[in-house]
Formats: sequence, structure tokens, C-alpha cells
Amino acid sequence: MLCEHLSPTRRTVLGASGMLFAWAFMPRFVRAAGNRDPRFVTIILRGALDGLTAVPPIGDPDYKRLRQEIAMRTDGDHPALPLDGFFALHPSMPNFQRLYRAGQAAVVHASATAYRDRSHFDGQDVLESGFPTPGHVETGWLNRLLEGLPAGDTVAPGASKRVRGLSVGANAPLVIRGKAPLLGWAPSVLKPADGDLAPRLADLYGQTDPMLAGLLQEGIETGKIASGVDIKRGAVRAIQAAWSRWQEVLPG
Repeated sequence: MLCEHLSPTRRTVLGASGMLFAWAFMPRFVRAAGNRDPRFVTIILRGALDGLTAVPPIGDPDYKRLRQEIAMRTDGDHPALPLDGFFALHPSMPNFQRLYRAGQAAVVHASATAYRDRSHFDGQDVLESGFPTPGHVETGWLNRLLEGLPAGDTVAPGASKRVRGLSVGANAPLVIRGKAPLLGWAPSVLKPADGDLAPRLADLYGQTDPMLAGLLQEGIETGKIASGVDIKRGAVRAIQAAWSRWQEVLPG
């Protein structure tokens, strides 16, 4: 699904969310299972989501006693949506219920790192680094995963053959930092360029500065990763589609 219009408020949220796409030199055995899209998309929502409200364990006899007046029920006003007989969903998540029943969504409940101190920032670093304690900010678990994958298809034609992922945002989140080379992309805050700007610059740089010409071409190819077809608009549409999808399945 594509969301054609993105308001400034949503754009701000996207920029702050630490959202990233990472699709690597995916191993060829992944495709042996069928013609599925081999891209692995990770979205980090910086903030908070109460798992006991989003996916309440209404079948747990202690749930109502502990949550008291904020406990959710499957009857009455604004009932929770049945999920599997034990868990339910917040009533604002009917699309997630539909995806779950279709086998296209899953919940990993009651999962956490071993970090138990009260620093949100240290806790976030532990989550993204994949290490058991704070202070490891050089590499993230996703980048280390990309390093260990066997070679397969390249991220994008024309990009460096060593590039293994694409980070979306002004800064690469810790989860994807590391030795595995990445491309970076962020939504532009500038006025959209005329359609002939890129070929004019490519012609200029091609005649005067081979290094800039190469960098420009890599930037164009990065846009192609997100767009598939339309360099100018496709990347933004990919972000819009991902954000719209998350709006469907997360409670408001």
C-alpha cells in the first residue's frame, strides 16, 4: 500500500524514529524457498509501547488482578480483539488481527534484554548493540549479522559490491553501525529538484570531476534501491508505505 501524501508531522516522526532498511548480500539459499522478497526490514520505534495494553494476556488469571481498572476485556464497551484464546489485541489494531490470522504477523511477547537499570539511553544501546551491558557503541547486532551473511546478490547495481545495507535517517542507528559497509539515505528537506538536474550534473561532473561523478551516480543508485522504478519519487513512497503500514498495526 502506498501513502501518497506525508504530512510534516509524520515526516518529523519518521526522522526521529531511527527507521532503517537493511538488505544485505542475501544468501542464495534464501531464494531457494521460493520467489519471496529477500529484503530484511528493521524498524526501531524510539519511545514506548505498553505490551500489556497492545497485546493483553486476558487468559492469565493474574492479569485482571494486577492491571485492575485498566485491564482489557473481550466484552463490554471497546472490547479487546481475540487473538488466540489467551492473548487479545487492543481494539485499535484490527489490521494486525487480520494479518495475524493470515499468518503474516506474529507477536514475541514478554521479551527483553537483561538490562535492569533505569537509564532509557543505556537500555536503548543494549537493545541495539546486542551486548548484555551498556557501553558497546561501536557495532550493532544487525551490522554484525550483515558481516556474517554469505555473499549473494548485491544491494544495488552500480553501488560498491561491498555494500550490504541501507540506513534510512540523518544518522545511522547503533543497530546497523559496524564494519559491514552501508549506504545512507534521508528524506530531503530541500525543495524538490527539477527532473533534469541529475542528468545535467552527471554530464558536468563526468567532464570535469570523475570523483564527484562517481559519488553522484552512487547517490542515484541509492535512490533506486528505495524506489525500484522512480528515482525521484520512489524513495519517499517507500518510506511512506512503511510508515502507513505501521500506522495500521500499532495502536494510536
